[in-house]
Amino acid sequence: MCLDAGVFCIALDAATNETAPRSITKFLENQIALLEGQLITLTSACTESLPVKDVKTWSTSIKSFQEPACSTLSLGLTSNAPLAQCAISPTEIPVAKDLFGISDLDENHPRTILNPRPKQISISSIPLHIAEFLFRTYVQRIIPQYPIFHTVQVELAFDECFVLPGACVDTGEPSHRSLYIVSIIVAISLTTAARNKQARAQSIAASLVRSAVFYAPSVLTNDLDGLQCLLLLIQYTFLDPSVANLWLLTGLASEACIDLGLHVEENLSALSPLQLDLRRRIFWCAYEMEIAVCAGLQRPLRLIAADITASFPSQESDQAITHASIDTTGMETKFISRRIWGFRIIESSVLEMLYQDAPRLSDLALESWMEDVEAKILDWREEVHQSASCNQDLALRSQWDEIELYADIAYEWILVLMYRPCPGLKARRREHLMKAFDAGVKVATGYFTQANRGYGFLKYVFHPCHHSFASAMVFLQALKYCKEEISDSYTLAEVREYLSCFSRFFSAIAERWPAAAHCLDDIQRLWTPIYDEYMAFLQQKQQNTHFAALPKTLESIHPAESIGDMADLFEWWPTFNPTADVTGFATQKTPSSAVPYDWQAEFQFDADVFSQGFI
Repeated sequence: MCLDAGVFCIALDAATNETAPRSITKFLENQIALLEGQLITLTSACTESLPVKDVKTWSTSIKSFQEPACSTLSLGLTSNAPLAQCAISPTEIPVAKDLFGISDLDENHPRTILNPRPKQISISSIPLHIAEFLFRTYVQRIIPQYPIFHTVQVELAFDECFVLPGACVDTGEPSHRSLYIVSIIVAISLTTAARNKQARAQSIAASLVRSAVFYAPSVLTNDLDGLQCLLLLIQYTFLDPSVANLWLLTGLASEACIDLGLHVEENLSALSPLQLDLRRRIFWCAYEMEIAVCAGLQRPLRLIAADITASFPSQESDQAITHASIDTTGMETKFISRRIWGFRIIESSVLEMLYQDAPRLSDLALESWMEDVEAKILDWREEVHQSASCNQDLALRSQWDEIELYADIAYEWILVLMYRPCPGLKARRREHLMKAFDAGVKVATGYFTQANRGYGFLKYVFHPCHHSFASAMVFLQALKYCKEEISDSYTLAEVREYLSCFSRFFSAIAERWPAAAHCLDDIQRLWTPIYDEYMAFLQQKQQNTHFAALPKTLESIHPAESIGDMADLFEWWPTFNPTADVTGFATQKTPSSAVPYDWQAEFQFDADVFSQGFI
């Protein structure tokens, strides 16, 4: 319309009180031109000199983990802008319809990319004993699950940022990398350890992450160090999707893996065992994160399993992994990460076959393939439970409990992902949809249990929200199109209770991701007419009225037009709801991120663990 009127297409920039182009393209072109004009040369990551720390019987430094050749290029557009501004925007929530069309350039939108962010807090405001506790939580409970870093790397970073009693005081300032790493580590641990006032803990954690992102231009380099820092940000964003866009971040990480050749293993003889192991664990963490996001958002994978030749890294404790060798006689501590990667491989096979452009199989071959996948995920779950039952180490009991719950949820999620209507197979057999119906309720129930676990258990937000919403859509689809089967297998009270499982979950998860409350609004909006229709069916059935037998596939139940109507009713486009007043840390209703006076009293950290000495 601007072109038709012969006027400039501009709008108010609320951050500067100046005008800005309404065109996203023009806006980005202006920003890129501005950044290029301000571009400065960064010191090469290869020539940095960092302190060396002795750990047990061997010495290393952060940079000694790096491969001999590295690049000064940034992971992003330029070294001054390693993350596109759109990446530092909220991850979308799933919704049943694209109901909201407000522009991201609206100056009244609290999330607009043109509005300034709230103030951050720094790790210097955290008491030493609190920082020690949160750091120990990350090292002992989270690194074994997501071994992005070697333990020594994070210990070096922590020692730069905090001076422990009796340690030699270094008058030098902490490096940007150390400040970035420790800030996000503390943020991750805070969301994991807090057992009270979780919304406030989330707000403080988000403030710490915002302070860390300030150092992004100098830490997100195009090498393994930079990729580690990016993966750490992604790891936090899984716990608080409001701080960044997971789709864009994981895409950036996958492209970096391809650029660095981490998915293949050729001519690596020059690497030490430590360097090779770190290379592998960085890749598999990045790959796992990409699959998790693509499955949640139902978007295409960048890395296809057939193109990957990288081996799994060692499961041994980090103390057993040195430049000289890997001691395989010690305790295995990374059993969780290895099993999560195994699950993601199965999940990726479903995505490639049913949600991407894989060659279409015949009905018989597809049925055989689905049975094979179901057998694989069942074997995977049984192996987890069997291994957990064999564990004799009480110190690892809670970690085995965590992966057992994860395995139960993952098994049900694969059934939902495989048996729900999907791009590769829209006409489903009713027994398939009933499988997804039953599994979907168990997905929501499992995630509710996970959200209420105690100290040390990762409080996932992104996966539970998207998986549970997809499961709720399957639940409603089955209730609409499989009335006879559901009425024969479940009482009306059970059907109502199943819906309450989704209500309980989204009410609980909204404390950590307020935007998720709108998922429940969508579910309830769709539930009302479908439930009324189901009640009418039950009344007819009780009155012994004639009810025609239902055919075997959804496509044969309704003509092609009706299938389109069904898809329109249930199709959910991942989109952020910008009109909500509870979506994120930029709104007035956001809990305070002010530094607590008494952290232990406010967040009720596990008393026994909190009282232990720092390791």
